[in-house]
Amino acid sequence: MGKAIQSLCNSRDDKIKIANLKGHDISLKNVSAVIDFSSPGSLDDLLKICTENSLPLVCGTTGFSAVQLKKLEVAANKLPLMLASNMSLGIASLKKNLSRYLSTNTVPAACKIIEIHHTKKKDSPSGTALEISKFINEFADLKINYPINIEAHRIGDHFGLHRIEFHSREGAITSFNHYAASRNIFAIGALEAAAWLQSQEFGLYSFSDFLNKKL
Repeated sequence: MGKAIQSLCNSRDDKIKIANLKGHDISLKNVSAVIDFSSPGSLDDLLKICTENSLPLVCGTTGFSAVQLKKLEVAANKLPLMLASNMSLGIASLKKNLSRYLSTNTVPAACKIIEIHHTKKKDSPSGTALEISKFINEFADLKINYPINIEAHRIGDHFGLHRIEFHSREGAITSFNHYAASRNIFAIGALEAAAWLQSQEFGLYSFSDFLNKKL
């Protein structure tokens, strides 16, 4: 993901400069924000750097434990922090369509979420699938026959496919899909979110908070 962000920055005209925090000779003097797509094991070092230097943090890493999520919440008292499992504008559109469907649908249905990612992705199910499940759970129980079933598959080099199916008792299937054909869609969202986060007060933000201001 870091390579996708670097490539995107190099191709843009807004003169964004990036640096790899893993480097030992990086000066934080001119750093405006930190974008993280690494692994849960890097969290402690990441939060130490950001809190000590009051750097806004956009965190797209998934698979955090409950203890680690609590650390992120505590850190948000000292800096603007965005925690997002998916930074695609397309996922935001998907949620809007899901909301419209669930708000108008009157027939209870069983819900299945199918997600497919590349074989190197460690967390399963994906953070996006869990986020979508949580989003659907916010609607009235009469609309969904619980529990929501999540199927996770690790195949080839897929950047991410999420399919949400609603199965009615009568046999009808209504589906919603989002497919990421390139990492660039996440890189674009992360860069735009980081630019927005710089002007925000200390606190914990979601990608939806950013989109609500943008869209």
